[in-house]
Amino acid sequence: MVGRFATASNATLLVRLRADDGSWPVLPLDPDGDLVLGELDPDGFAVYKPRRGEAPLWDFPSGTLYLREVAAHAVDRLLGWDLVPTTVVREEAPHGVGAFQRFVPHDPGEHYFALLERGDEGLLEQLRRMVLFDAVIDNADRKGGHVLLEGDRVRLVDHGVSFSEQAKLRTVGWHFAGEPVPDGARAEVAALADMLVRGDAAVAVLEPLLSDGERRRLLERARAVAGWDRYPEPVGERPYPWPLL
Repeated sequence: MVGRFATASNATLLVRLRADDGSWPVLPLDPDGDLVLGELDPDGFAVYKPRRGEAPLWDFPSGTLYLREVAAHAVDRLLGWDLVPTTVVREEAPHGVGAFQRFVPHDPGEHYFALLERGDEGLLEQLRRMVLFDAVIDNADRKGGHVLLEGDRVRLVDHGVSFSEQAKLRTVGWHFAGEPVPDGARAEVAALADMLVRGDAAVAVLEPLLSDGERRRLLERARAVAGWDRYPEPVGERPYPWPLL
């Protein structure tokens, strides 16, 4: 284990992955001896969220947040959007069962708000899909700092408080409100809904990760988002996360 991300409310650990030859990846350090996140080898490091490090929540079942991290990656793959880094369950780990996610080398200053201001159309297209993705999984905590930039790709992290049966959407991504939803993105969400209705073999991966009720609500949300003509205005009593970053 390299260290812990101190700002995370649940145990979020940076770990090194040993290569097949038994070697360990090198830790890039600056002249002051601090770790340089942007220079870490993505194949040599992972973010580990152990179940035993989850803080109890009144509105999510205990010991399920790591499963929701994996479910978010699974839904992203079903959509074909490549926004969420590879995330898997590992039973054997230093602090017990938990989620392992491919580490994304990044500059912490390149967050959602910075990418929005840049105005690059390729990035904006990915951010628009982020809005749809968060609505589909009902992400209750999309902070600006949970949006990373890897090369020219937007990467989304921290999905432990998603997939609730009760509406909890809280996100910074309301800047596209009123814009038309791209037909292609709507079609991809509709395809996800169709797979869920059919019980397609590809969606079986969600069965050990989410309850029956949570999967039913996922289908309902996917159907609703597929029918959006325009991005919505902020909804609910608490539409924004706090802090925003």
